[in-house]
Amino acid sequence: MSDILLSVIIPTYNVEKYIVECVDSLLHQIKAPNEIIIVNDGSTDGTLALIEQNYAHLSHIKVITIENGGLGNARDTGVALAQGRYIFFCDPDDVVVEGLLSELKTVNETYPETDLFCFNSCVYEDGNSHVTSPKVQHEQFGTQRPQEVFARLLRNGTYTSAVWNYVVKKEVIERHHLRFVRRVHEDHNFTLSVFLKCKQAWVSRQVYYKQRIRSGSLTNSTKGEEFFFQRYDAFIHSYNTLNSSLSKSKWRATLEKEYLTHSFRLMIYLSLYNQTPVPEYVRNAIRFMGKKIKTSSFKEWLLFNRPEVFIALQTYKVRKELKRAA
Repeated sequence: MSDILLSVIIPTYNVEKYIVECVDSLLHQIKAPNEIIIVNDGSTDGTLALIEQNYAHLSHIKVITIENGGLGNARDTGVALAQGRYIFFCDPDDVVVEGLLSELKTVNETYPETDLFCFNSCVYEDGNSHVTSPKVQHEQFGTQRPQEVFARLLRNGTYTSAVWNYVVKKEVIERHHLRFVRRVHEDHNFTLSVFLKCKQAWVSRQVYYKQRIRSGSLTNSTKGEEFFFQRYDAFIHSYNTLNSSLSKSKWRATLEKEYLTHSFRLMIYLSLYNQTPVPEYVRNAIRFMGKKIKTSSFKEWLLFNRPEVFIALQTYKVRKELKRAA
């Protein structure tokens, strides 16, 4: 067994404005023999120079430069180099809060079978780090089945496929050959597979991750048709993984309903806040997949049985919010 408990993987591309703050937030708690692996994904700005200037002298920070191939390829490269028992993926413009490694170490010693470590997160606007809003919000804490953690996040609407949402044992990634196979939306199938394949999770009460929302980033910019189609394609891939990973049962039917409800609502809201029509292929998927869903509320029934009405009501709501925000 490796003496290294945690490998942090940071894929970087043209983030000279943020990378030092990100790595410094990790250095306060990530000490040798644990490691930080920075994969420079062909940056064309001063990112690499800053990394070398600030961290080249530290033995537990490893830097590798590769030809630009996207976040997924950079993360896969990092996983192949990682020596730690656990893997944590950190985005280069975000901040990690003190305490993550300390609690992970305690959990690993107390519950060594834990292969998934979950925590809460928040978001903040670039330049205003002291004003935060909740992102991922867990409701039950301690040792749990990962699939139940997954279902609760779907149900309360705070699930995100972002891979910074958890720490996972490298053994799980290797055993199930989990890879980031796409250049965009690469984390959807990976994260869903992590929740389905892991056997034991620990859920912390703490907020350990702060996601920066910056102007011009992929998560905070106007999106074109290609974005929505690629996201829908990633959803279909993940949905097929869910169905092929679990045998038919009442539990799978529940999880399937929660996943479809969450995914369709999110795709609708993404379109509406982008001020573009909900794509017809999304509407058709709701009609087709909704036929076998047993709904438990009027809102669910409306989504799956009268999607046009559901979308019209949400359009009115979103327009009011956008007008108020303006």
